[in-house]
Amino acid sequence: MNGERAARKLPLLKWDEGLARAARKHAELMAEQNLLQHRLAGEADLTARAREAGVSFSHITENIGMAAYASGFHDGWMHSPGHRANILDVAIDSIGIAVVEGGEQLFAVEDFARVVTLLSIEEQEKRIGKLIAARGLRLLQIGDDARKSCELDREYAGSSKPQYIAHYETPNIAQLPEGIEKEIQSGRYKAAAVGACAQRKPSGSPPFRIVVMLY
Repeated sequence: MNGERAARKLPLLKWDEGLARAARKHAELMAEQNLLQHRLAGEADLTARAREAGVSFSHITENIGMAAYASGFHDGWMHSPGHRANILDVAIDSIGIAVVEGGEQLFAVEDFARVVTLLSIEEQEKRIGKLIAARGLRLLQIGDDARKSCELDREYAGSSKPQYIAHYETPNIAQLPEGIEKEIQSGRYKAAAVGACAQRKPSGSPPFRIVVMLY
């Protein structure tokens, strides 16, 4: 993978144990059923499989293959437009690979992702706050009410009633949802409060859980 990417001056991929676990689990299931599919009957989809394996990400793709010899996988993928695009995807930074024996064939899985580093509640609020402040709104400090509002999943906690409130979950904390962007651009608001709270359990949900309240 990295040889192909280096030749094209693309960022090299890092090995990720969580992606490797997700890849192995899927490869083992394909080998057991002797089927080459991205999602087998009764199996979770790629997004859920990776999150169950402990991976937090903002982008994920997958290559699968079946061959008599391990040496046949990479060349076959590079001559397939869709698989080649995954290998050379500029949006990814991590990879996990598994190869499993199944009868007379080998089954291989490559899971690619842009892995998201988990952040503290304080850091999440700080990053979202910077996005909002950059759009001209004053940030309000309303104690624990913003975090309590986040936990509620709807409405708000405390006495500071917002004119607009948005609860959302996201794998990408670097951008605001479109709905919030439109509200801010409307010019109706002068201030905002931001609260973050713990990721839902089980870990199959997006890693960041946020509330934004506009005043």
